[in-house]
Amino acid sequence: MGKPESDMPPPPTPPAHGPDPVLTITALASDGDGIARTADGRVVFVEGAVPGDRVVLGDVTRRRKVLRGRIARLVEASPDRVEPSCRHFGACGGCIWQHVRYATQLEAKQRNLRGALERIGGLRLEGEVGIVASPDPLRYRARARVVEAEGGVGYRRRGSHEAMRVESCPVLVPAAQAALAALGRVVAVEQAGAAKAARGAVRERGWTITAGSTGPARVFPNALPAREGTLELPREGSRPIPHSDSPASAQEVTLEVLGEQLRVGGPGFVQGNALLWARFAEAVRDRCLAGMDTESGGSARSPRRFVELYAGIGFLTLPIARAGLVGVAVESDRQAAADLAFNLERAGLAMSVRAIAARVESERALAGWLVDADVLLVDPPRIGLEQRVCEAIAKHGPKAVVYVSCDPATLARDLARLTASGYRLTSIVAFDLFPQTPHVEAIVRLER
Repeated sequence: MGKPESDMPPPPTPPAHGPDPVLTITALASDGDGIARTADGRVVFVEGAVPGDRVVLGDVTRRRKVLRGRIARLVEASPDRVEPSCRHFGACGGCIWQHVRYATQLEAKQRNLRGALERIGGLRLEGEVGIVASPDPLRYRARARVVEAEGGVGYRRRGSHEAMRVESCPVLVPAAQAALAALGRVVAVEQAGAAKAARGAVRERGWTITAGSTGPARVFPNALPAREGTLELPREGSRPIPHSDSPASAQEVTLEVLGEQLRVGGPGFVQGNALLWARFAEAVRDRCLAGMDTESGGSARSPRRFVELYAGIGFLTLPIARAGLVGVAVESDRQAAADLAFNLERAGLAMSVRAIAARVESERALAGWLVDADVLLVDPPRIGLEQRVCEAIAKHGPKAVVYVSCDPATLARDLARLTASGYRLTSIVAFDLFPQTPHVEAIVRLER
């Protein structure tokens, strides 16, 4: 016998088919995406969004408990959304913030750096993290890595290994832009010749374009040893000079930083923002020279001995040595180490600084160098310091450490290790060496 009609549960309510939910973007994440919250409070990362945008999402995916989506419809554009300067924006994987007002970029970098240090590093920061803006958010970049693409050269597409041809890049300094255009013409001619000879499709080749303080930029082939020279870009109507025949003057670039001349003889790392070279080097130097409290009761003295790890070509080394410090500078890249030694010799500082070509992580003398030093300067790659190096600093490190970092997350991880061993954070400043991108550089000073 069935239940009375009054005891039957009510029929289910048909689903509502109202308008799509509209989300407001509240911030920019460290990977460049916008951040919003769904109606039930979940965080969603939105590609291409700007704080203040009101959007309807599409293509929402879930990966490792993280929601990601794209803008299906821009309901209301943020006042911080601007017109990109590059026609390749959106396809190119480089400048993913060209649609964001520059002041908003700076605010996001300050907030993300602070957030990483507090969340990952467990640090408690008082006051704002200052940031030094680029004098120009365009036409600043003196170094770029490019790859061969169909019809010339260019960059990787966003989220892909596919190469796309780029003839004009608005963030390059004029000399680097001229080299990019000339290299593209040379490669296009080579490709046309290869096609006629039926030798196949586009090859996987790459180059590093580096511009100095004056003169033309140079193009270093990444796949060839540095000793084989650079690709000398021809004038219109002429043929390129073969690598083996390149004159010595074509195999180097000269940077002028705080009165020092620095040779760059290969495709290795160089601080990319030419507009901030002097201010950045000066900020690092001043933090290395800052007085330290002595054990005898608080008086200050100037540090005299230093150790620099990941020294590169000497961009930071020479200003420190010129100020009167003596010590050791370590670099693993063969060409960069040769440039470091050359630059010290030319500057008359070779007697003050011992340039060592070695891998920091496997150097047995590291502990001895650290024990004798007054200040340690480290400028590691994006992966930060290996645990062995952190442990050596924690055990043998000097009273002061100046850490230069291009990645807030690995910086925060390393600072957590060092502060646990007795160091304390005494100063931090950010530099916007990479406008139009989420990347930010930080200079940190620690003291025991």
